[in-house]
Amino acid sequence: MWTTLRQQIWRWRGVLITAPSVAGGLLLLRCLGALQFMELMALDQLFRLRPLEPADSRIILVTIDESDIKQLGQWPMSDAVLAQLILSIKQQQPRAIGLDIFRDLPVEPGHSELINVFTSTPNLIGIEKVIETAQGEVVQAPPALEQHNRVSASDLLLDTDSTVRRSLLYLSNQDGKSIATLGTQLALVYLKKEGIQLETINLTKGQLRLGRAAFTSLRPNDGGYVGVDAGGYQILSNFPKLQDHFRTVSITEVLQGRIPQDLMRDRIVLIGLTAESLEDKFFTSYTTNSIAAPAGVEVHALLSSQLLSAALDGRPLLDAWSEPLEWLWIIFWSTVGAVVGWVSRSPRQTACRVTFLGVVLLVGAYGLFLVGWWIIIIPPLLALAGSAVTSNGYLLWENLRGYARNLEQKVEERTAKLGQEIVERKQAEDTLNQQKQLLQAIVDHIPAMITLYNAEGKVEFVNRQCEQILGWTTTDLHHIDLIAACCSDSEQQQQILDHMLSATGAWLDLKIRTKDDRLVNTAWANVQIAERLFVGIGQDISDRKRAEEASILDERNRMAREIHDTLAQAFTGILLHVGAASEQITKKPASAQAHLETVEELARTGLAEARRSVAALRPKLLEEGNLFSALKHLTTQMRATTNTNLTCDIIGTAYPLPPDVENHLLRIGQEALTNAVKYAHATEIQVELVCEESQCLLRVKDNGQGFEVSQIPLGKGFGLLGMSERVEQIDGELIIHSQLGQGTEIVVIANRK
Repeated sequence: MWTTLRQQIWRWRGVLITAPSVAGGLLLLRCLGALQFMELMALDQLFRLRPLEPADSRIILVTIDESDIKQLGQWPMSDAVLAQLILSIKQQQPRAIGLDIFRDLPVEPGHSELINVFTSTPNLIGIEKVIETAQGEVVQAPPALEQHNRVSASDLLLDTDSTVRRSLLYLSNQDGKSIATLGTQLALVYLKKEGIQLETINLTKGQLRLGRAAFTSLRPNDGGYVGVDAGGYQILSNFPKLQDHFRTVSITEVLQGRIPQDLMRDRIVLIGLTAESLEDKFFTSYTTNSIAAPAGVEVHALLSSQLLSAALDGRPLLDAWSEPLEWLWIIFWSTVGAVVGWVSRSPRQTACRVTFLGVVLLVGAYGLFLVGWWIIIIPPLLALAGSAVTSNGYLLWENLRGYARNLEQKVEERTAKLGQEIVERKQAEDTLNQQKQLLQAIVDHIPAMITLYNAEGKVEFVNRQCEQILGWTTTDLHHIDLIAACCSDSEQQQQILDHMLSATGAWLDLKIRTKDDRLVNTAWANVQIAERLFVGIGQDISDRKRAEEASILDERNRMAREIHDTLAQAFTGILLHVGAASEQITKKPASAQAHLETVEELARTGLAEARRSVAALRPKLLEEGNLFSALKHLTTQMRATTNTNLTCDIIGTAYPLPPDVENHLLRIGQEALTNAVKYAHATEIQVELVCEESQCLLRVKDNGQGFEVSQIPLGKGFGLLGMSERVEQIDGELIIHSQLGQGTEIVVIANRK
């Protein structure tokens, strides 16, 4: 038996160590009050999550706000006005009237009238401040009400964060006399007519009964409180979460008789202040900001409503477990957490289980809260999580110790083999060095530029041919970024990087800068030789480029001569025949007709030659790429010569358009860019080519000076006129939006044919 017990203790050693350790630490923190604030915040959250309840129709508030004070013309209001107010309320025959206004000193005129009202109103309850302020001051009750024992305390209990979570039912004044608070006294007066009075169940334990409700006086360590001042007779506030506020009327409405006749009949009427300037605001568990904080009169009304609902309707009061039971609650969850951490195979499994059990704990606490029990939440949650993490960590540490022992054995076995492996590795290194030297010699003598770079585009090696052409050595690569050094344009740098990392083997022509600041025409192809290793192969194509340019120049000169020999001769012949025809058109019509036929033939021939020449003279930018690349080249050129911020983007996938359409769109874009920089003085220009299924849109937008399109004088605006003519030739649509000081937007829509 002892052996079995020892085995079980050893099996669950992590739980037996962790659970009491974590629980003991948390109990110590709780006794020191370190967790009180978090527990009170959790209680507030439970209050805010509870369902809404309708406002208590048994309570009416008569409030005094800023507009009422302006209407009265003074504050405090005179005794005459207060007497008139109470008489107006008294006429409606309320069951109890609570005056939440201090009146220890007369405010003339009308003091004698007010004393008569105090004396003749048996259900009127006044207030006094019993608990001394920080300056040691109290406020006495009105003498006339004190003589008739119709005085209550206005004091409210505030926690350290100035929030009302506890309610005073009774307290002792300076004379040692027990006095009820205002909310309590009003509720007792109301319930007295229902035949309900406060009864003592157990005076020693502070247990009282009021109708269907049984009260237990708050103890210093109830719920989340630790060592709280439990003087007087206190209970936990269980104020209702009101869907609407209490029925409220203003003092002005009462004095002017603008309230329903039976509004206050057989109800509790509370008179109090809500004006912001009088600073009578208090935080409750429902309050999230100072704007929504209820006034003191509303807090007294909430207490009265809580007592009435408990006594008449059986609404649960808020109670807490005894302190030993709360200790067992913490120890229980600490044990649960320790078991979860000890039996879980991984931290992720531990986290999932702790999360599930934490949700169970929170849901259970919320359910008990709804039926009137405040159970602590923060210490059990910390016990659950802390024990789970600690026990699981201890388990992982023990596993690591086992792994360490196994590792030591493997290290010893491995050490025995290291001698042989070292010899073999030395031989392999010698062979590798020989092969490396051979490969280096081969690479250096290849008549092409070779670069070696990683997956981030960082060049790590260049061969001798590359050093001779570009000037950068492998040693330089440790201190510079070769792409940035060879190209200053950020867009071209990105183009080079994309081409390098795509490693398709395709050739890309690049004009790059050498170390001695020369520009060299090169062509590059890239291949991937390992997971994160690439090789770039480059050639110097400067001679080929010069040959191509010379060939293009010769071709253009040839075409110029051809135009001169064809079109010029044709138009000269047309002019001669037109002159001859004009002389003979009246004298020899037949001869004139022959001349005109010759003119027509020459014109047709010239037109055919013109079309052939135009096709041959298509813009060079469109010859070398598509419309988007041509626009991109234009913006790049203009960006280099101006401080304007130019962007060129394409939306959709580019597709070829008829040559004349691409030519007109390019020229329109060129004209719009020139106007925006030269005349509009724009600082930002956006060029967009939108390729849709049925049409292609060119949009040029700037933030320049702008102009009124309708006010362009005749004979001006040749650029806009040229744009319009080009758009008409391609059967497109031109849209111009512009206003003075708001920039210009030009949109050309061309149908896809």
